[in-house]
Amino acid sequence: MEFVWMAVTLMVLIVAITAGWAGLRAAPYLPTRQKDVDRMLALADIKPGDVVYDLGAGDGRFLISAAKKGAQATGFEISILPFLVAKLRIAMAGVGDKAKMKAKDFFHVNLSQANVIVCFLTPAAMAKLKPKFQAELKPGTRIVSYAFALPDWPPTVKEKPDPKWMAVYLYRV
Repeated sequence: MEFVWMAVTLMVLIVAITAGWAGLRAAPYLPTRQKDVDRMLALADIKPGDVVYDLGAGDGRFLISAAKKGAQATGFEISILPFLVAKLRIAMAGVGDKAKMKAKDFFHVNLSQANVIVCFLTPAAMAKLKPKFQAELKPGTRIVSYAFALPDWPPTVKEKPDPKWMAVYLYRV
């Protein structure tokens, strides 16, 4: 019985520590409503064959939607609970051939293969990503950010159809 409690305590600690680290590093897990995922997809103009990277992919809902549009979608997540939920959701959606989750810190991932980047991150994380985007992304890459803009980088489009909705920003490298 003592082993069970130790195992449960260890699992709770791992979940809490990785969630805290993700929140401090880039953003806490906060699910995006499907209607906002759809807005992001439309703004990103996802096409079959697009290589999509979701930075801080959470529970994988954007990856699943992008994969259903024919994209090769890869999500990066360092918080273990959303990562595991995303893996399960991808399998249940039957899009495992097009959507992948990686337990990696996207600040340490080369982003040059993507032609679409999506993110829902804190303003501080967006500021840290700006030079990475400028250094690694190829011309024509589309960046879609939910809620927070890239500092000192005018968006190509800012979409906010209702004052109660969060803005979605589109950038082109």
